[in-house]
Amino acid sequence: MEDSGALNFGREPLVPLCGGRTPLSSGFHPAVETPTHMPRNADTDGGLTRRRTLATTGAALAGMTGLAGCAGSGGSATFTPVADELTAWHAMGGTNGETLDQIAAGFEEETGMAANMEFQDSYENVLTNTLAAFDSGNVADMFQVDSLFAQQVFDTGQVRPVAEILPDDFDTSIFLDNVAEFFTTDGELASLPFNNSNAIMYINRDAFEAAGLDPDDPPSTLAEVRAASQTLVDEGVTQYGIAWPNHVWFVETWYGFEGELMTDAENGHTGDPSTFYAPDPIYDLYDWWKGMADDGLYTNPGIEAWGEATSLFIEQETAMLLTSTASVAGLIADSEEFTVDAAPYPTISDTRVGPVIGGASFYVPDGLPDARYEEIGQLLQYMSDPSVQKTWHKGSGYYPITQPSVDSLREEGWFEENPMYNVALEQLQQGDASNPATKRALLGPARNVQTVIQDKSVDIVNAADPASEIDAMKAEIESVLTEYYE
Repeated sequence: MEDSGALNFGREPLVPLCGGRTPLSSGFHPAVETPTHMPRNADTDGGLTRRRTLATTGAALAGMTGLAGCAGSGGSATFTPVADELTAWHAMGGTNGETLDQIAAGFEEETGMAANMEFQDSYENVLTNTLAAFDSGNVADMFQVDSLFAQQVFDTGQVRPVAEILPDDFDTSIFLDNVAEFFTTDGELASLPFNNSNAIMYINRDAFEAAGLDPDDPPSTLAEVRAASQTLVDEGVTQYGIAWPNHVWFVETWYGFEGELMTDAENGHTGDPSTFYAPDPIYDLYDWWKGMADDGLYTNPGIEAWGEATSLFIEQETAMLLTSTASVAGLIADSEEFTVDAAPYPTISDTRVGPVIGGASFYVPDGLPDARYEEIGQLLQYMSDPSVQKTWHKGSGYYPITQPSVDSLREEGWFEENPMYNVALEQLQQGDASNPATKRALLGPARNVQTVIQDKSVDIVNAADPASEIDAMKAEIESVLTEYYE
């Protein structure tokens, strides 16, 4: 995980956008698949703190976003490409960025058209730079946006559905149903799915065996996670049982598996949401979370502390880690002193409706010259080719998002030889794509809702009365929604 190394102990402000709407602020998960193993912050009481690692410079980003958000709200403008060659702004660092460059090289070899994959450091930088480009009139041909920020992109009114850009003979039904469902708006594929993931659990098989646990039967519910954690700690095998970054995605995933909506309007997919739901399973989640922290079975690496959470696992301070399937390749490479394995995400109850998709997709601006869209369409088609998807999956851990690529991988025996890569894919395909609870919330003020959930999780887990803090979280989120949509 790429990281600035800066730590911020305070809450992030809710910054008003023009028209009363609220933009995202700073610090979202940078899209790099291999975490930097940073030193763990001391956490003597086992509880949550507001430590957070910033991916970008927060104040500058909030200011830029507030200005740029006013630009693209009045309908489509006329834009000029930033370069003669096709240009895609992305947030894939490390080996993933290198793989994207290889894809671009393959595209040029096949079509004779050059494509420049420009790394923008983080999803937030991609979004910020794109909004600024909408103001300047010079835009990238494609830009990669995290699924969390999809509604903010739609609210600019400056994007063209990729369904209208892809070649006429392109069959959009090749995309996995669970993937296509999220990225389809008004019956059209709005953006090109590409690097998509869901959260899974990684286990240290050696630690499980040392504690007398069966690594071939990993915990599947929170109660079982607690029992395994207690055994690991009591046997002196690890200091804690489990860790994960305090990030909204994990809470969203617990909602999804329970089949519970986070907001009304089907998580914002059918209208403007105004109500945040806190059903009984969420009270159960936070009771469990607090108990794990109070009893020293869980340790908090910090808000959005992806690298720190991974370090705890690699350094064998925990034997279980919740994080993205995109970490598969990196964890295999970094777990030299023990055997790592992957398991499905543990659920609150025995209910397993389905995971919530993470990752990102590529959007295309409206208002480019007509001839440009034919070239963009060819690049989008190439990136969806089964061979390209297979290369991308094998190098990153993001699951292949088209059925032909999945079929090809199964035929060649890839998943039998590399079962860890199959965990997230099976988890996805076993989920109910038609259930709106499995769709990530589509919220205009998504970043601010994210900030509230992460900060209030600190308060809830540290509180003497968690229920009152959950109620406070609900009220604060509904205030954010009201401010944005009214």
